[in-house]
Amino acid sequence: MANYKYWEQFVHDWINGTLCHNMNIPKFCGWKNPDSVPLLNKRPNDLSSNYLPEPWWGNDGTRPLHSVVINFNPGEGGKEQERCKFNCGCSYSKDVVGNFDILPNTRRWHKSRRAMRVLNTLYRNNFINKPYGLENHLSVELIPWHTQYADNTYIKYLKQNIKAVYENSICFAANESKRIENDKLNSVVIIRMSDSKTKLVLDELKLQLGVCNNILKCGVTTSKKGNYMSFQISSLPNIKFVSIWATRWNDFPPNSDMDEIFRIVI
Repeated sequence: MANYKYWEQFVHDWINGTLCHNMNIPKFCGWKNPDSVPLLNKRPNDLSSNYLPEPWWGNDGTRPLHSVVINFNPGEGGKEQERCKFNCGCSYSKDVVGNFDILPNTRRWHKSRRAMRVLNTLYRNNFINKPYGLENHLSVELIPWHTQYADNTYIKYLKQNIKAVYENSICFAANESKRIENDKLNSVVIIRMSDSKTKLVLDELKLQLGVCNNILKCGVTTSKKGNYMSFQISSLPNIKFVSIWATRWNDFPPNSDMDEIFRIVI
């Protein structure tokens, strides 16, 4: 199962060029070569493997943790994430996530669109006290490769790698959630995915790995701007997963709806 050390090695090997660009190696670190699909970042022939993988962002395992969120994909990578920008001795945890001068747009996105939306909800409902920030939140990507859209090619790669997704993303998030220091989200993983995408992942877990799930609750907030689905996975019995999505693409619902979901679902 993945941990911070696993992902450190994963990114290190990508920087050194041993992770991809060898079609004779169908797997590396448990993942299939994304070039074999091929998995594209944005433009035709713009391979995702050319861009810094983004397996996680935020909490590095050494700071107090208050929330864990799984994202469907990290979005498209830019020029600043191309392989040539990173040297061989680069540490993902220290030199990328931990360096405030590196990838400021990525840092800003995870702070504003993920960390603070959840942490502020906890604060409004008296589950944590200030100060808090991105370092108290962990974002985990289902798949570490950058893609502009979660299109059919992305879904194909996800299905081909469902074991790696489960072991290295889902279980990573679940295990880290046990470190959460507030009573509301301890052992809870929030997933920023719709019900259809969530069920797609759960169906593949059951089909390919025999991992069953139990849907606990589905619903829509009173304002009808927020949606939620909570469930458990049989192989992770002490962890509660809650998918949350809004009418706006790739965002959480408004504050009042987040409050309602935390009150009645989590």
